[in-house]
Formats: sequence, C-alpha cells, structure tokens
Amino acid sequence: MVGCTTVLLLVSLLAGLLAAELEPRKTALLQSRLMLEFAERHKQIPRLTYFSCRNPANNDTGNVRASRAKLSQLQEAFDAKNAQLIGSLYQDNVQHRPFVRIVMLDVLRQVRAKPGRGMPRGRPGAGSGTGLSTAASSAEWLDSVLKVEALRQIVVVDLACGMLSRRFLEMASAKMLYNDKYHWLLIEDYALHVSAGVMRAEQQLHLTDTDTDTDTDELQPIESLMETLNFYMNSELTLAKRTTQDASYSLYDVWSPGRIYGGNVNITEIGSFTLTDGLQLHNWFRTTSTLLRRLNMQHAQVRCMVVVTNKNMTGTLLYYLTHTVSSHIDTMNRFNFNLLMAVRDMFNWTFVLSRTSTWGYLKNGRFDGMIGALIRNETDIGGAPIFYWLERHKWIDAAGRSWSGRPCFIFRHPRNTQKDRIVFLQPFSNDVWVLILACGVLTVFILWLLTTIEWKLLPQQGAALIKPKGGAPQHHHHHHQQQQQQQQQLEQEQEVAAAAALEAQLEDDESVASLHLLTVKGGFWQRSYARLRNYINKRQAKGKSSKREGLFLESVLFFVGIICQQGLGFSTSFTSGRTIVITSLLFSFCIYQFYSASIVGTLLMEKPKTIKTLSDLVHSSLQVGVEDIAYNRDYFLNTKDPVSMELYAKKITSLPPNKDNEAPASGGGGTVVAEEEAEPPPTGAAAKSYRDIVHSHEVGAHAKENAATNWLDPDTGLRRVKHERFAFHVDVAAAYKIISETFSEREICDLTEVSMFAPQKTVCITQKNSPMRKVISYGLRRVTETGIFSYQFNVWHSRKPPCVKKIETSDLHVDMDTVSSALIILLLSYGIALLVLGIEILYVKWQKHIEIKLN
Repeated sequence: MVGCTTVLLLVSLLAGLLAAELEPRKTALLQSRLMLEFAERHKQIPRLTYFSCRNPANNDTGNVRASRAKLSQLQEAFDAKNAQLIGSLYQDNVQHRPFVRIVMLDVLRQVRAKPGRGMPRGRPGAGSGTGLSTAASSAEWLDSVLKVEALRQIVVVDLACGMLSRRFLEMASAKMLYNDKYHWLLIEDYALHVSAGVMRAEQQLHLTDTDTDTDTDELQPIESLMETLNFYMNSELTLAKRTTQDASYSLYDVWSPGRIYGGNVNITEIGSFTLTDGLQLHNWFRTTSTLLRRLNMQHAQVRCMVVVTNKNMTGTLLYYLTHTVSSHIDTMNRFNFNLLMAVRDMFNWTFVLSRTSTWGYLKNGRFDGMIGALIRNETDIGGAPIFYWLERHKWIDAAGRSWSGRPCFIFRHPRNTQKDRIVFLQPFSNDVWVLILACGVLTVFILWLLTTIEWKLLPQQGAALIKPKGGAPQHHHHHHQQQQQQQQQLEQEQEVAAAAALEAQLEDDESVASLHLLTVKGGFWQRSYARLRNYINKRQAKGKSSKREGLFLESVLFFVGIICQQGLGFSTSFTSGRTIVITSLLFSFCIYQFYSASIVGTLLMEKPKTIKTLSDLVHSSLQVGVEDIAYNRDYFLNTKDPVSMELYAKKITSLPPNKDNEAPASGGGGTVVAEEEAEPPPTGAAAKSYRDIVHSHEVGAHAKENAATNWLDPDTGLRRVKHERFAFHVDVAAAYKIISETFSEREICDLTEVSMFAPQKTVCITQKNSPMRKVISYGLRRVTETGIFSYQFNVWHSRKPPCVKKIETSDLHVDMDTVSSALIILLLSYGIALLVLGIEILYVKWQKHIEIKLN
C-alpha cells in the first residue's frame, strides 16, 4: 500500500515536472502564432515590437506569499518561454514575416528603485537592441523604444510581467501613445505562474472577474487598470486573455471616448484564437471600420471654441450660431459650426462652447485667438474654419474641408474710364475712320478738278459755280435760253471761241502790265514778302488763283456738309460733277445710318468692362475700401505681392509725409492716374517703403483707426459702392445678401468683381495629434456624401443676385460724361477760331507796316 502511494507520488511528481517543462513550450508557440497572425492577417502591418521581461519572479508579481523556490521556477519557465518565442518569431521558414524587435521591461524596475539616480551598469537583454545610460529616465527610454514615425507599428505587451507591464502601460498612457499610429496587443497569460505554483488557477480566474474585489497582495485586474488609462476614439488596442480550459485566447476590443471628455472604457469581445483554428474574428467586426463600431461616444463633453466677430451679438452663443439672424455676419464660422453639430449628432457627443474674436495670428512669436487656445490646451477642437497656412501646420491638425471663401472687390463699373475713347469715335473703328477720311480727300480733289475744268471751258459761267442759295444769276439763265435756239455752224463757233480766248488773253496781259508791283529791296523778310505779294497780285490780275482757291474750299465745305447732313449753295453744270455729288450724298446717307444705329446700340448694350485686374483697379479713379476683418489685415501685413502693396499704400491708407515715400505717393490717395502714365509695380526701395507703410498702420500706435483709413464693415462699404465710385473688398457670402436687399436691378447689373487673391479653401482644425481629428474627418465626409454640406451651404451662402436686363427710358439718356468730349471739341474750336483771328489781325497790321516802310 505504501509502495503504491509512493509510486503515485512519483508519477504525480514526474507529471508535474513534465508539465512544467511542456508549459513554456506550449505558451511560447501559442503566443508567437497569435502575434504573427495578428500582424499579418488582421492588421497587415510588417513592424512589431514585443515587450516582455526576464525575471517576473519577484514582488512585482503582486503575491508576496510565494516561496523563493517557486519564484526561481517561474523565472526559469519565463527564460525558456522567451527563448522559444524569439526563435519562433525569427525562424526562416515563415513567409513574409514582420520586422520584430524584442524589448525587456526589467529596466523599469531599476528606474523605480533609484529615482533620480543613475542606474547600475548591466548587460542589455538578448535581442532587445535597447540599453539605458546611467542618466536616462523612464520617459527618455520610452521615447527611444517607441518613436513617433509616419509608419504604423504593432506593440505587443506581455501582461504576465506583472507590475512592470502595468507601469509600462501607464507610461504609454501619459505619452498619449494609444492612437492610430500604434496598434496594441496585450497578452494576459498566467499559465506559467500557475504551473510554477506562484498563482493558483482560481486566482487567475479571480483576476479576470472585474466584479470581485481582490486582495491587496494580488495584482489589480487589467480591466480596473484600463479605467485609469487614456484611451481615445482612435485607439487600436486588443486584449488577449488566456482561458484555463484549453490552449486558446479570447480577444477583446478596448476603446474609450476619452477620459478628458468624460468617457468610459468600452471592452467588447471580438473573437478568439486557437492553435488549430487560428485567429477567428466575429463577422460584424471584420466587416465594419473602427469609427463605425464607435459611433456612440456616450455624451462625451468636447470643448469647442468659435470665432465671433459680431460685436452686437444678442442672445446666447448657441442661438446665434444656429439661427440665420444676420446670416451675412460670421457666415463661415456659423456654417462650420452647423456642420460640426451634424457630426456631433452622428457620434453622440456634447459641446462645451466658448468664443473668441480672432482665428489666431502670430503676435510677438505666439499665436492668439482660437489657434492659441488649441496650443495651450484650452479647447479641444476649433469651431471656426481657418486658412491652412504653412506657419500653422506644426501647431494644429486639419480635420477636413469646410468653407470656400471668395473675397473680392465689388464695385459699380463706371460708364467711362480713362481707357475709354471719345464716345463720338466709338461707333467706328480706327480703320473705318481712316477710310472715310481718305474717301473725303479723294472726293474733294475730284470735285475741285471737275469744277476747275468747267470754269476754264465756260469762263463766262465761272461765277455760277459759287452762288448763293437763292438760285443762279440771270446771265446763266439766258445761256440756257440761247442753247434752245438753232446753233450756228461749227466754224463760226470755233472762230468766236478763239476770238474770245484771244481777247481774254489780251485783257489779262493788259491787266498784268497795268499792275503796280512792289520793289524788291531791303532785308531778307522784306524781299520775301515783296516777291510773294507780287506773285499774288499777278495771279489776282489774271483772275485765276483766287477763283481756284475758292473752288477748292467750296469743295471741302461741300463734303463736310454732306457728311454732316447739311446743305450748301454749290452747283455744277457738268454731268460728271453731278455724278460726284450724287455719289457723295448716297455715301453720306449710308455712313449716317450706320453711325446713328451704332450710337443707339451703344446706349442699349452692356457697357464694356475695362477694369478687369487688380492693377487696373489701382490705376483707376475709383476709391477703395476693405472689410475690417482679421484675415484682411493679416494679408496686407504679410503679402509679398507688389500690386497688393501698391494698392494698400495708394488707395486704402495715406502715405506718411517723408522723402522716402515721395515716389510712390505721386498717385496716392485715390487721385486719378492716367493709364499711359501708370507706374509699374513697386520694386526695391519702393516695395520696402510700402511694406513700412503697412506695418506702421497695422502694428503702430494708430493701428485700426478707421477714421484715417478705409477699413469698413460690410453694410457701410456696400452703401458707398451703391452711391459712390467706390470699390469694396468683402466676402461674396456677406455681400450678396446685402446687395439683394438694398440694390436695384439696374445697380446689380452694373456690379463688377475683381479678385485680390485666389479663392481660399478653409479646413476644420483640432489640437496637434488629437484623437478627435479622425472623428471629425470621417464625420465631414459623411456630411458631404449625404447632402448636409450642400444644404448648409445654401442656407448660409446667399446666391448671387441675378441681373435682369430691362430697357428703360433712363437707358437712352445721355449723361454729361458722354457729351463732355463734344463740348471739349466745341470749346477747342472756339479757341482755335479766336487764335486764327488774332493771327489774321496781326498779319494785316504787319502787312500795312511793311507797305509803309517800302513806300
């Protein structure tokens, strides 16, 4: 009997020893297969860092009642398990194995034992690749083993290391490492503790029961520890708990809306792992994304700061942001907040609202406003969208596209600008005017030639070519009666004609001989005048020069009268001359019809837009104003565009009276600068002077003094646009509502838009590396897909008022700007006539003076 008992004891002892030897091998195989399938099949991330320990057999296990022998046996089991596990992870026959690092947590025990002192020298663990210097701290060690990189990685922690693993989890929580860059796998396996006798099986079950209190000597349940860790919406953490019945793990998904938001930890079973079946996940978990499984944030309180620029806001902040009262004020901020409200309802969180007056700009090296509050952790998300500039990138994160801002200059385009030609020359192009002038010159010369020939052939009727409007003289009438009688023979007519020509020649010679010619003597000018006067007297004595000059001037006046639809006492007896007259009348009729039709069409058609660019606006006669809002002031303070800088110095504010700025001040203050005299964009010293002007007006003692500059609110600026020659820079979302309510249809059609910079895309923002970034990004995409984005945009962004074309009586009115050119021409002709009259008077006096001196 005793022998049987002894045999049984030996058998049980051998079985225990065999189990103690087999358990490390089985645990190593189970954990290595779990880690590899978790990395390759589930996460598909080829980078893995495994945190374990060499010696869990100490007081950090949480059970001080374990004997030294059992603790030594546990250490040996862990050494065997780690050796086999490392060999399994690095074996060559594994296809597409991930890159694996092994890190030992034993160093955390040394840091805790002597805080603030250097750690004793020791040999790093095999395969760890990480060692600590004597002055290294635990935080520095964590940064060295888990570096924040662009690529994702898997972090596996062996919870059987007791307090070491828990201390490591707390350090990762303080560093906010439970995010989407690190995919965590926590393996809770106390099989080696049970096999070594350090922990009983019922204690292992006891640690997994969160509803049962534990002794102070035992480890805190992992679920209780997780309640104190900083998990978030983007946490990727899986808990694997070893079951005692067989070699398998139960898998749980762990996340939380965030302790800082008042959320609780959620632990949900998602599947299991066995050596035979491998990794088995529930279908609902495999077919849904992370955010879709976490839509319920359990009314977590998220701090949200909104930008409000309206100084006359009434009522509560929430009412102002959600109701369309004065929707043209703070349009993009209220639009963005309503989008966030849709995301809030999707994920079931609540807002803790606060407000500020600016988005956030660098002042003395620090950001103010909403961005400054995000950097100082005074708020969690930004309720207003911002322009995502490079200087803001390293301080905040963009969560998704929001408002599209389009600020521009809005003005009523003047009917006449410096680029317009004289209105009376507009119906025809330059080529047409040149051809009309050429035709007129040709007509005058042909008509002059025909009348001269007629005067030579019929000298008795030469006076009839230039006669008053009352009709032809009587001798011309008798000539027509004589033509009705029987003509004499051809020889008699030729003799009479020859006799008449000879008589006329003799009369001319006698008249020339009887002339009293001036004596050519004296100085150069006196001799020249005497020769010219003698020539003119001879031509007048022959009776040819004055008559030919009269015919030429009459031809010129005839053509001008025909073109201007006026009559003139001019007639000719030749058929060729009458043909020219008829042709000129028909030509004048066609030209006049086209000209008058073009004038009427010009009054009815839309006026041409000549101010199309920012440079055109700078060199126009329009005054300029800008909406008094933070991003406009910041733009002029930091822009390098020379045209914008010139616009600011010349139109928006006045130049300081110093010598350095005399050159750019030549056209400033809204004065008219002609296009042909426009200066090029400032460069060099001029650009520097403009920059000094901007800084002096934006950061000087008189910054934001609207009385001296043109910084206006939208209502005032658009009122000036309506009644003055004024261009106002404002976002169209605010402008269109005011324009549709206050402008008439005619005034709306006169409006023109010129952009100073390209339309700006805005984004929602969160804290840097915030867990809410992914939530808001996904929510905004869903809001866009479902049409809520378009709906909110139509609510808050007023449509452009349509231009309804109507022909009214006022459209045919000709204003003073249109006829001013004609009046100028008339006044100029008066001046020329008076100048010629003065020259004629001086000429006559000078002529008499010369004659007196010669006589």
